[in-house]
Amino acid sequence: MNEKKSNGIYKRNSESQTDELKRGIVGLNICEECGGFCTESVPLIEGLPVNAQVSLMEHSVHETLKKNSYLFREGEPVDSICIIRKGRVKLCRYDSLGREQIITILADHDIIWEGMFLDGSIYPYSAVCLTNASICQIHRDDFIKVVNDPTAAMNTIILLSKKLHDANERNMLLSTKDPMARLAGFLMYRVDRSATDDIVLKLDDIAASVSLRTETVSRKLREMEKMKLITRTGHGKIKVLDRDALREIYVSQ
Repeated sequence: MNEKKSNGIYKRNSESQTDELKRGIVGLNICEECGGFCTESVPLIEGLPVNAQVSLMEHSVHETLKKNSYLFREGEPVDSICIIRKGRVKLCRYDSLGREQIITILADHDIIWEGMFLDGSIYPYSAVCLTNASICQIHRDDFIKVVNDPTAAMNTIILLSKKLHDANERNMLLSTKDPMARLAGFLMYRVDRSATDDIVLKLDDIAASVSLRTETVSRKLREMEKMKLITRTGHGKIKVLDRDALREIYVSQ
């Protein structure tokens, strides 16, 4: 679900706008990790006027969370935009038997903001750091104060459309009965949202993402390796070798 490869309305800051941003953040209390550019490369925000971005950076809260720590828990109120500046975070929930279901896994420049504009909204899932993560948070009230721009409204509509499309893709994936096809679809889903052909996930996380047993996932991955569709390089890293073949396995079911 990575939106770094944005286009259309999600235009990168021009060189002059970047210089203006640099001048605007001089003297601000900013974190070293993001260098003050919390809003850069974030589709919801990057199209805003420079003065609005500077104001948001000035009021943002920066923190570094350790692996396995919670950014928030299911049921807590939604009160801010969470920007994952660096690291990986999983959104997950648990059923009545305590089994984990991973909603999605987010990485650098992804944002968590659904429900922020609804009064009384609560998180329907928990956010857990899969690695050490650098997080920048912008409070809901601060965002609403500075956002009075039609570009922000259009960005919000487009992002909501993308989120809906993404949710439909995940639902179709989980409705696939054949384990090999479901896993192939998941690998395509992840690699399509990655800047490289590498997927860095533990077996348990993959299994929870596709609602399969860990043993089943391990067995199917071995089969894919024999078919030279993927290769595993250790430390939970999978490299996709043949995207077209994976897609064919998925769509043929």
